[in-house]
Amino acid sequence: MAGRQRIDRVRRQYNQWVANQTLEDYALRFTAKSARRWSAARVANTALGAISFLAMEAIGGTITLNYGVTNAVAAILVVSVIIFFCGLRLPTMPLNAASTSTC
Repeated sequence: MAGRQRIDRVRRQYNQWVANQTLEDYALRFTAKSARRWSAARVANTALGAISFLAMEAIGGTITLNYGVTNAVAAILVVSVIIFFCGLRLPTMPLNAASTSTC
């Protein structure tokens, strides 16, 4: 049977700091309260971005394994150029023509 446990003053003070939530995260301590409150839309948008990144990684890996690195790089470059030019065209078009765009 072990003897009585001795708790040092430093350890006791550390446990008090950890229990205090304002000292737990230094970065959030100086952040405005309005920035700490996230809406459901912001959380959903963040989750959608993470999920789409993981999906693109999986699709890219599958293309690379099935068709080889050379074909995968060529396909990714072609699709990137198409997406880039579609993105450039939209801001320069008038609003009524943007809704009927085929790109």
